[in-house]
Amino acid sequence: MLPRTTGTGTGGTSAAAYRYRGGPKADPATARAEQALAMLAQLRTTIALRSSRVRALTAELGDCVAQALCDGVKVAAVAKAAGLPAASIRSAALARGELYPTGQTWNGHLDLIAGLSAELAAAGGARNAAEEERTQVLAMARKSRLLDDYQLAGASGLKSDEIRKMTRGVGLRVA
Repeated sequence: MLPRTTGTGTGGTSAAAYRYRGGPKADPATARAEQALAMLAQLRTTIALRSSRVRALTAELGDCVAQALCDGVKVAAVAKAAGLPAASIRSAALARGELYPTGQTWNGHLDLIAGLSAELAAAGGARNAAEEERTQVLAMARKSRLLDDYQLAGASGLKSDEIRKMTRGVGLRVA
């Protein structure tokens, strides 16, 4: 193979020759698909974290309810503070093992239970909002046919038939 000399070829000197260094333009559909996948991955993490918080608060509320009943607080007062039916309060108390009285006042128990119940409602609302956003993203991706159901299932952590059921008629609703 001969070495290249200056002044040969169609570009004149090799130092002044133009060389294209750009890449091909990105496909807008591919960019939207990648954006949808990234949003679904983020929402999957968010929903998992919020669900974990809801489970922890539910367990803590159950422990506080059981302890309040052990300390002699009436079931009706605990049910009113927690915003739950009396049957749920009784079953939560029975689910806990042997407890010993703490000597805390009734008002202290009721305030703690009311605070945990409000925090649990807020955490549940945040989780529901994230799930609704996930449903909207799934519906948009299915409607525009950016991704198939199996790609959406992999990104969202749901089964493909659940995605079809969740998104049925979502894009057709008028707010």
